[in-house]
Amino acid sequence: MLIPIMGFASIISAAGALASGAVQASAQRQQSAAYREAADNQWKLAKRTAETITQTALENQRRSERNARMQLASARADSAAGNLLQEGSVVRRELDLATRLEDEITNSTNAALQDANDTRLQGWYDRRKLLQQAGTSENNSRVSLLSGAVGALGALASNTSPKQ
Repeated sequence: MLIPIMGFASIISAAGALASGAVQASAQRQQSAAYREAADNQWKLAKRTAETITQTALENQRRSERNARMQLASARADSAAGNLLQEGSVVRRELDLATRLEDEITNSTNAALQDANDTRLQGWYDRRKLLQQAGTSENNSRVSLLSGAVGALGALASNTSPKQ
């Protein structure tokens, strides 16, 4: 029978090492799960934010285009009221105004869409980082279990080795 040889103290020491390793492993697994949940939430938030930015940009583009058409119509009305429609400068002025408005709309929309893409990309990076931390915690959990087992075996082995 092994128990009388090992002694009660070595059994308690081995049980303590196993319990300590198991508690640490459990805490690491919980931390890993928390990182994974945070990663999922971070990614969902980034996607929702990017989608909101995109929808806002597209709506702003529609409004800006509508306002541009009204500005062009107003410029034409001013030109017609002044009987300047026959002059080339009026056509050039309308073309310049249309080009400027189109450029403003395009630049504004592109900037907002770039913000949306940046948000998505940052969310992806943040998610990857959290998942990496989750993997580290998972590995630490395994190390804690092994460390507890090695400690228990060490405690048992030190008391069962032949005494000289």
